[in-house]
Amino acid sequence: MRIVVPPFPFDDPKTFEANSKYRVIIFRKPNLDGVHIEDVKLVNNEWLIAGSSGVVLIVTGMGVSVKQAQAQAYQRVKNILIPNMYYRKDIGDRWFEDHDKLHTWGYLREN
Repeated sequence: MRIVVPPFPFDDPKTFEANSKYRVIIFRKPNLDGVHIEDVKLVNNEWLIAGSSGVVLIVTGMGVSVKQAQAQAYQRVKNILIPNMYYRKDIGDRWFEDHDKLHTWGYLREN
């Protein structure tokens, strides 16, 4: 899932400069598993928001099921503190409906 800050998804350089640029990204624990940087930079051992897109990090999870991968990703997000950050909370939710459709259409097979 994308961890974003204002003005994402809009292009508003003034809002980005005023609210997001060079804000510090804090990791409660030094574990960055499943965390992938986007528009950030490391300055004096601190991760700072850079760029202008408002997309700061991508956080992923893995598991034997979609539910487990989803839970791990959301647990990893709890380790991240960024002023004004937000992210979607429905990533993977459609899988349960889509899985049945894909199975019916023959795209998925049970082992």
